[in-house]
Amino acid sequence: MNFEQRINDAIREMITLGYKPQAFMTMVINDGTVNAVKKLINSIKTPDGFTKLWELNRLDLSMENIILENEWYNLFSDEDRNKAKK
Repeated sequence: MNFEQRINDAIREMITLGYKPQAFMTMVINDGTVNAVKKLINSIKTPDGFTKLWELNRLDLSMENIILENEWYNLFSDEDRNKAKK
């Protein structure tokens, strides 16, 4: 599995829960998966999707959580991972 597949799997799971992350999906189309995730985690404002996943008790599907998985270590900087942890 590659990173794009991992993110797409998370998006599909979100949709089955009744949450369609439309803004993020548009970012992926426009910027590519890795760049979209980097923009998301570097946002000053807490993304609405993160809040929605928290409400659904599914932060495991958040981009912040996914980029901390060992498989994707080389795609993100230490700074990106630190922001995701916060």
